[in-house]
Order: sequence, then structure tokens, then C-alpha cells
Amino acid sequence: MLHSSLSSLGWVEGGAATVVEAFLDAMGPEGTLLTPAFTGGAWTEHMALPDCRDVCPQPFCPSQWASREGAIPNAALERPGRLRGCHPTHSWIANGSRRQEALRGQRECPTPCGRGNPFEKVVEWDGCIVILGVGVDTITLWHYYEDLLGVDYLGYYHPEARHLSYCATGKRIQYDYPGIMQDVVRASGIMTTRKVGRSDSGLIRARAFRRFMGTIMADDPDCFVLRPADAENGDLAADALAKGAAMLRAWRRGPAELSEWSEVSAGCDDELVREDCPSFAGYHEAAGRRWPLCWANDRHPELHHHGGIFDRLGKTCCGQCSWHLRFPRELAQPGD
Repeated sequence: MLHSSLSSLGWVEGGAATVVEAFLDAMGPEGTLLTPAFTGGAWTEHMALPDCRDVCPQPFCPSQWASREGAIPNAALERPGRLRGCHPTHSWIANGSRRQEALRGQRECPTPCGRGNPFEKVVEWDGCIVILGVGVDTITLWHYYEDLLGVDYLGYYHPEARHLSYCATGKRIQYDYPGIMQDVVRASGIMTTRKVGRSDSGLIRARAFRRFMGTIMADDPDCFVLRPADAENGDLAADALAKGAAMLRAWRRGPAELSEWSEVSAGCDDELVREDCPSFAGYHEAAGRRWPLCWANDRHPELHHHGGIFDRLGKTCCGQCSWHLRFPRELAQPGD
């Protein structure tokens, strides 16, 4: 499972196609290479593959729509014999001998990263996750247990596209503070790092990655979502640092088992507004009404097109927020 940046490597003779062939050669005839062929999600003109409805239902997707994940995934997409998984926004490309087996379950996957996605086959085979010239923030499967557990902060769900706008209901540590997560993963010992061309690159065994995610989420199911660090401090960096340290403490205590259940949240529709929260960003006008916004939530897929602050911040979801549960207020009332 490869996440990559061709430009980070420096000059490569033959370009992206050379990188794809090098991986396949290194794995040998029994190997399988998985590369992301994602769309831009809710923030682009085409959230789902534009030709998705025209070609489904099929076990594998014949779409040639380009991946937004860079030159190397698109070189893998153009390779003869490749297969594309069936998911409207988060399909994977598989090249190699076990490509059908790797992708077959994605057609039934209700979310981008949950049950049925190809990561589960990589774990079963004890394969590898490689970050080639990119950081650990590019690993989409950080959301795996969030999807399985159906956590309260999961995201805004788009059922027809089986898509989640994850950060609309809570910014994530790996995206807002990628350096912290990079250091956490490096310190955990699960990642081997090397120089590849001009880039710093890493390799993580899939089973080790799954154990690490399970352990830190068993310790704190909210470990990835950023919230005010205390009742008065709205600095999300303080929460990121504290959660990064807690992840390492949990991992050093030893791997932990995590119970799994799955119930996809349809979004954040509660009306409770905690105006006393340090992350409360005030009320803002759009589409003829006042919207309460939150510094700890990313832009909302139904509001970002209004531009300005709506393209930077999301609406509140206080009833589902861990800060609200930690600092309850008896007089908290629904907002107007």
C-alpha cells in the first residue's frame, strides 16, 4: 500500500512509471501494489467519480478518471491489467497477482476506510504501508478504527457516495499537526525510515500499524480529534501535544485489544451550542440564517461554498463533542 510524491524523490529516469515498475519488480511475481485513486471529495466539482453511476454495479470499477493523489498513482492507473476498486470517492488501484482478492470487498465498504477496504487484506497478508517522499499524514487508514467504531466525531456522511467529510465534525491531529504525528510514529518504533532519492521515506508493517491504532484508540477513542485542552484554553496545539504524548504512553504499556462496532453517523444535527467553549467562533450569517461556528471543526460540505469564514471553519456540534462531556454546564441550552 503506497502513498507517494514523485517530486520529492528528485529526478527519476522514466518518471512515475519507473517507480511503479520498481515496486512490482521488488515484490516479485507474487506481490501486489495498491495505490490510491481518490477524488477530491466534497470540496471539488465531482465528489464521486463522474462516470460512477454509468458503470455500476460491477465488482471492479472500469473508470479511467484520474486520481488526485499524484503522478505515481496515475501511472499505476494507466498500467495494463490493473484493477480499480468499487468506491465512488476512495477507490484503490491494484497491480499484481492478488489484485482481485485485494479489491473485491471494497464494493461493500460503507465508508472510505471502514470494513471491506483493501487495508484489511494487507493486514491479513502482513503486507506493508510505504510512505515514499511523504509524511504519515498521507496514510488514509488512520480513519480505519474511527469508521469501525462509529465514533461521535466521525464526520459528515454522504450516503450515496459512501463518503465521509471527516474533519467537518472535528479537526484531526495528523492533518493539522502532521509533524507531531510523524514524531509519534517514529518514536513508537513501528516505522523503518530510509532516504530514497532526495526524500525521507518510511515503511510500516500493516499488522503493526493496526495494533498501534487499536492500542491508542483503546486508551482514548478521541485521540485523533482536536479539542480545547481545558475549560479556558482554546489552543489546539496544546491538545495535539498532550494527545501525542498519551499515544506513546499507551503504546509503551503494551498492545491493547479494541472492541469493534460500526454505525455510520449521518452528520452533526444537534442544536446545542456551548457559547462558553474556547473554540466557539461566534454566529455568522449565510443563506438567510445565523450559523454557530467552531474553531475546532473544519469547513462543512454544505456551507463552505459561501466562502469567507465558512471556507475555513465548520459549524458547531457540541452535543457530540468530548469537550462538552468533559466540561458539562447545567445551564447549557439549545442555540437559536
